[in-house]
Amino acid sequence: MSTFSRLKSGTRITILVAMMFTFLGGCQSTRVRINDCKAGDWGVIGNKDGDQGFDPRYEERRKFCADIDEGKISAESINSYQAGWERGNFQYWQRLGAQDGAATKPVSYFVNQTASETIRKNNTPLNQLAYKQGWAVGNADYWRKLGDQDGVAGRPASLENTRASEGQQIGFNRLSYLEGWHIGNQAYWTHLGYLDAHEGRSDTEFKQHVFVAQREGVQLREDAYRAAWNSEIVEYWKKLAWEDATQGRDVNTRRADAKTRGLKFSEVEYKKMWEQRLVKYWQDAGKEDGFGKPNQFEQRILNVRRDNVFVISQSRDLYQQAWMEQNSRYCSVDNAFIYGRSNQRMEIELCAPVQKNKVRYAWESGQQYEVVLQKQRFHHDEMLRLAGRRNEAEYRLSKIERDIKHDQDNKSRTMNTDTATNDSKRDREKHDLREFLRRTQREFEDLRQWDYRYDQQLQQIKRDIYLH
Repeated sequence: MSTFSRLKSGTRITILVAMMFTFLGGCQSTRVRINDCKAGDWGVIGNKDGDQGFDPRYEERRKFCADIDEGKISAESINSYQAGWERGNFQYWQRLGAQDGAATKPVSYFVNQTASETIRKNNTPLNQLAYKQGWAVGNADYWRKLGDQDGVAGRPASLENTRASEGQQIGFNRLSYLEGWHIGNQAYWTHLGYLDAHEGRSDTEFKQHVFVAQREGVQLREDAYRAAWNSEIVEYWKKLAWEDATQGRDVNTRRADAKTRGLKFSEVEYKKMWEQRLVKYWQDAGKEDGFGKPNQFEQRILNVRRDNVFVISQSRDLYQQAWMEQNSRYCSVDNAFIYGRSNQRMEIELCAPVQKNKVRYAWESGQQYEVVLQKQRFHHDEMLRLAGRRNEAEYRLSKIERDIKHDQDNKSRTMNTDTATNDSKRDREKHDLREFLRRTQREFEDLRQWDYRYDQQLQQIKRDIYLH
């Protein structure tokens, strides 16, 4: 029995799958192919091969799938595969033709495709009919897009003759060009209508556009112009309303302005946007004053003329509600604690009577918190410095002990007055270093205890601000 035969069934399948994957060139992932085999749709398998430009290879696919799920292979599989492959091959050539047609290549470029490296490598069967169908679609798309560009640019439809001459080599599609041109021409008039309204110009400008169009031979589309102008003029007045509400102008001013300029005035939309802007203005004013400033509504009312704003029926309620919400945030325990930590002055007298003591306590606690935090940071620095000195002492002690051991192990070492003096000096230094390490260890433990105490103090300060 061969080595391969003695392998477990699962192992043999894995090896066969890997071998077959390599043989097939890796154009589809192994996982995808395995899933195709398990699904057992041979029309799909054939379609994938044809769509990727492969030649029919049913036998290879069958052998591959036999080791995955042989039960999904039947006598009809080959017919399903072949039908799917033919559809895929048609799609492949149709797609190439569409790409070439859109890229301004002539239909005769099919010959170039047949000689390409990819076609030769995959031994792709040719399908000129599919290529021509795809090419016709791509060519039509090209001329449709070019016609659209010419229409949008305000060029006349008579440019068709020039385009036909220019496209003689690649094949001119008159119907597609005109289809695109009509779409572009509509966009041209839509854009003109939009621009006139957007800039606040009367729709009587259309007459001037007509004069230019007739001179250039451009087809008129009054419906497109009017629709765009009527839509955008509403947005024009809404934009002005938003600006006018805080610049001292109102509906009466704009009504007269519209009449003078011969503009259709969108009064309903103007009033609605004008009021929305004032709603926001009074809300913003309340928010601005509410965070650390007194309620200044009455003063703001006195200054409306100077500030070029208007008072509406909801102004007081809008301001008061926004002021109260911001004042509540300003007078919160958390905010007071933050102010205290940064030593910022806080206008506690602006807070509600029931809140003042809590706010003051939180502010003072924030200051206290920073004092404790600074002490803790100082002790942290001390711990780091002490740790550095201790590391240096440990290194020095380790070196001395190694030197002493080395001399003790040296049988040929000469003992005299100098060596005895040196030994005595090292012993004293070793003793001093050990004493230093014992002392610094106690100091380090004391610092750690203080660090723990500071942590406890900080946590307690933060808890107490909510309990006060």
